[in-house]
Amino acid sequence: MNPEEPQESQEPDFTPFGQYSPREASKLLERFEKAGIAFQAEPMNAGRPGGRGPTTTILIRVDPARSSEANRIHCDLFGDGLPNYDSSFFREGHNG
Repeated sequence: MNPEEPQESQEPDFTPFGQYSPREASKLLERFEKAGIAFQAEPMNAGRPGGRGPTTTILIRVDPARSSEANRIHCDLFGDGLPNYDSSFFREGHNG
């Protein structure tokens, strides 16, 4: 490899962005794609040996050069805090 060649073809080093439920990750990743933000998404399975079982969360990493834009998209979708599965579980019919 010639050291004078531009390194633009290399993928960026992705930085951890957060863990999301599959439903929330789907919304977020759709917006990242529309905005052209490079990301990686890794399904995390239930704690069974060999990684078998249902996907419980999606670990998302983003291009660090676009992380501020990714944060704005996150805030547009979910507000200031990360989605919280436990609190959304009781959202309907919860009286406070």
